[in-house]
Amino acid sequence: MNLLRATKLNVRVLVWLGLILLPPMAMQGQDISVTTSDYPTLGNPTSAVASSDGRYVFVSVTNVAHSNFAGSDQAAGARTDTISGIQIFRRTGPLRSRNLSLKSAGFVETGTTGANGLVLLKDEKTLAVGAGDAGVAFLSVRDLVSGTAKPYFASEGEAAGTFDVVASADGKYVFAANEYGKLQGQRGSVGIIAVNADAQGNVNHPQSIAQIAVGDVVPSLMLSPDGSRLYVATELIPANQPPSIAGAGDPNLTKADCVQTKGTPAQHNGFVTVIDTQRAIQQDPTAVLSRVAAGCSPVRLVEAADSSVLFVSARGDDKILAFAPRSLDKAPEHALLRVFPSGGSAPVGIRLFHQDKLLAVANSNRFADSDGTFAILDVSNVSKSSSVAPPKTWPAGGFPRNIGIGQNGATLFLTNYRSRSLQVIQTAMH
Repeated sequence: MNLLRATKLNVRVLVWLGLILLPPMAMQGQDISVTTSDYPTLGNPTSAVASSDGRYVFVSVTNVAHSNFAGSDQAAGARTDTISGIQIFRRTGPLRSRNLSLKSAGFVETGTTGANGLVLLKDEKTLAVGAGDAGVAFLSVRDLVSGTAKPYFASEGEAAGTFDVVASADGKYVFAANEYGKLQGQRGSVGIIAVNADAQGNVNHPQSIAQIAVGDVVPSLMLSPDGSRLYVATELIPANQPPSIAGAGDPNLTKADCVQTKGTPAQHNGFVTVIDTQRAIQQDPTAVLSRVAAGCSPVRLVEAADSSVLFVSARGDDKILAFAPRSLDKAPEHALLRVFPSGGSAPVGIRLFHQDKLLAVANSNRFADSDGTFAILDVSNVSKSSSVAPPKTWPAGGFPRNIGIGQNGATLFLTNYRSRSLQVIQTAMH
């Protein structure tokens, strides 16, 4: 074993055994220190969401009691021999302690082949889960913690492959990214679910009220901070009746050499769809406001709280795209602000933190046999003319997929899908 490989192994072992303080990085005159620790999960983890009081972290896991599945996401969703659900981690020690420590405190099956994106509804009484071909599952948080939760489902259609979910601020609606949902000859849709909570906040009768066709392979979506816009990432332009998409003249956005998986034929770029939320709820056919090309395999999105910039991870380009949200509606041809490296291979999950000055990126290295990395980028001046500083990276596990955030705005929860671990990343500015 050479010295480099031995060093990498030692770092991974130290991380697994406990906490390891990683070298600080400079950020606009400040340094950020990073401390990381790993917690084993019962299956392959996809997403993590923390309660606002800091007591719990809920993690969606699949393939519980089974080995990792080497097939495609769509093939994985069609399996009937797997166990999926929510693993509950409980914080140990004082809530005000700066050092976060977790303990696995239970697991609740969803009874589905998939447990993917997660969102806590208003008042955090209910957790919504993208549950693969079963649609969206709703579970009582109180019952999750006690280990007795029963899922209630809103179907999104046959073989929908529901992946990501977001919720309106009032908790009345959930929007779902149906990765393979068949609608209008396309293979991807956005579903709109009326939560229908009762007077006590229980969700026992959720109802799917509408769907919107948004292209082929739809892994993710997000709501704008004010809730007025829904942004949807689509990996491929549909072959059947392709819509008008802005950005055709920009080589950063429009391409014909995108490869979804190594060894497969090259395809065209993906795109971002901008949807008026209220029109979508009202099933207004004019709900789709615009579409803009977004490079090879756009897969995740996050918008700054002040709506100054929307970030998109372009997995197939190893890049992060920065758009001006206010231009996406009316001037999508001119909405792109800049493109910059993600700091690794095949970026997937992205998350803003530290007052939206920093962007964390899960560089999945998804189509290789080696582990991925997590990167932190200083994006405090991304909407201005100054350049973006080079990203700084640290070790992650196999296929780091999504990033959750703690109630303090400085703790990140990275799901390492292939290596079956929840990586807790604690950051501090100095």
